[in-house]
Formats: sequence, C-alpha cells, structure tokens
Amino acid sequence: MVSLDGLEYIHSMMKSAFKSGGGEIKDIFYCPHIPEDRCDCRKPEPGLIHRAQKTYNIDLANSVMAGDSVKDIMCARNAGCGHSILVKTGNGVDAEKILAQKKIFPDYVAEDLLDAAKWIVNTEN
Repeated sequence: MVSLDGLEYIHSMMKSAFKSGGGEIKDIFYCPHIPEDRCDCRKPEPGLIHRAQKTYNIDLANSVMAGDSVKDIMCARNAGCGHSILVKTGNGVDAEKILAQKKIFPDYVAEDLLDAAKWIVNTEN
C-alpha cells in the first residue's frame, strides 16, 4: 500500500508527464479501501468507472479502458467498456499470460501508453 501523500505525488507526476507531452489528465479516481472492505470500487469491480461515467456522462459502450493488470481488463469488462487494452509496461507481460490462461482477451495488447493511444485514435469505436 502507498500513503495518501505518496499517491498524491504519483498523481502529480503522472499529470506533469502527460502535460509535457501535450495531453491532460482531467481527473483521477482511486479506491481507498482494503480487500476486506468488499467495496464496489476496488478492481475488478466497476464502481470507479461508474463514478467517472456519472461525473463526465461517458458512453461506456464506446469507451476504451487501458491498464496493465488482469484486474484492469476484468474491470473494463465488468463495467461494460466497449474496448480494453492491456499495456505491457508494469504488470502487463505477466497479466497477458494469466489472461490467456483464463481465456480473457483484451481487444489490443499495447507495448506502452503511446502505442495504446495510437490504437485508440486509429480504431473506430
């Protein structure tokens, strides 16, 4: 687990990195709970996606979720996202093997976030 200060630092660094590349992170949703809380916002449950959907009026069927874990891809499916992308950075390489064993296949496996963004731009949703 990471402290709240640590998480805020990570979020700050993410926003800065995206901004330096010409992008913007509008919002970050995170789950503050432990598994024993059995909340609906801890992945693979879709609570955080549903909160973002309500906040920004997102059409989930025409949306893409990218992540680097098995739980990310399962969360995308549980939320009804139109597409899911597994990014190989971080946990992605191991996640790809586990997902294949479970016969769960993301719509695209990207080398990194840039590759994922290119796929999103070039794919009609």
